[in-house]
Amino acid sequence: MNNFKIHADNLLRRDRYLDRLNARVEHFATTQSLPSRRVIDDARISSPVDFEVPEVEADVLTVDIVKQAISDKGCLIVRNFLNEEDAQQMQSYVDYSFKLHNKPEKKLSQYLLKQVELAKAVEHTKDDIAKHRETNKTYTDITKIARKLGRTLGQSSSQLTATTPIITDKILALYDRKGLKDLLTDYFENEPCVSIYKWVLRKAMSPPVPIDFHQDGAFMGPGIDSLNVWVSLSDCGGDSGAPGMDFVPVRLKSDFEKGTGSMNWTVAESAVHDVYGQQAVVAPRFNRGDALFFDHFLVHRTQHVADCVRSRYAVETWFFDSVNFPKNQIPVKW
Repeated sequence: MNNFKIHADNLLRRDRYLDRLNARVEHFATTQSLPSRRVIDDARISSPVDFEVPEVEADVLTVDIVKQAISDKGCLIVRNFLNEEDAQQMQSYVDYSFKLHNKPEKKLSQYLLKQVELAKAVEHTKDDIAKHRETNKTYTDITKIARKLGRTLGQSSSQLTATTPIITDKILALYDRKGLKDLLTDYFENEPCVSIYKWVLRKAMSPPVPIDFHQDGAFMGPGIDSLNVWVSLSDCGGDSGAPGMDFVPVRLKSDFEKGTGSMNWTVAESAVHDVYGQQAVVAPRFNRGDALFFDHFLVHRTQHVADCVRSRYAVETWFFDSVNFPKNQIPVKW
């Protein structure tokens, strides 16, 4: 679907897509997250301690393969998760969203980017946030940023998917066709949900210098049940000329030592080397349509590429157990 078709669809059905997104948010507005047994923690770790990244082709992907890879290494590369047509379609969604956000002053952009209603959901996060921030100052306080949904990332290289409601609908429909909802239901042993603040469209160049590593659990709390599906929509890493991702393929069940990086939620490269050695940091090449599955404890960062010549397109979607989820990230029903 090219941008013209997306645009026409959005103009004709904006209210339909916005209403659907509002209903997805409303479903969880008054629901509180409950502690539950994290199924993945029960999995037996069988692989030797090395830094090989498990890989699988999408056409033979099973929930058992996902569970074993996450329990062993905290991550799994799924090759050809999207075919060329689907990856091209997803990239057109990213371009379309950025095109609207690049002209926020336009009346048409304002109309098509009408914000989802978050007031009720935000109100019901206050107790949750206060409780978690007593012990974790990096636990995101979304009550301070929810009124500026389109600006929360503060970078032109990323946009929250939910700021373009048509795209939230299209992506979930595509993932459903790919069987991802069924796989995640088996993985969590509950229905999956997504989130407003951990669902991101990316069109990024390399950072100018190597940056710190991080774990997403720093923003969400350690006790949740998660699986991130990061999909590359362009070739990246290796000799592609676009930044891939650096990460440490080690299964962690808690936060890395905090305070080692330039910020209180980041991890310095030297700290990673001290614990695991330089060989622990891997930077695989991803082809267009490949995906990386990982949980909220994986130590990772955007790769620095000195001779970067093109942007890396990607969509990052954090999925959670619909019982055990980060309330502060505004859960969204699938």
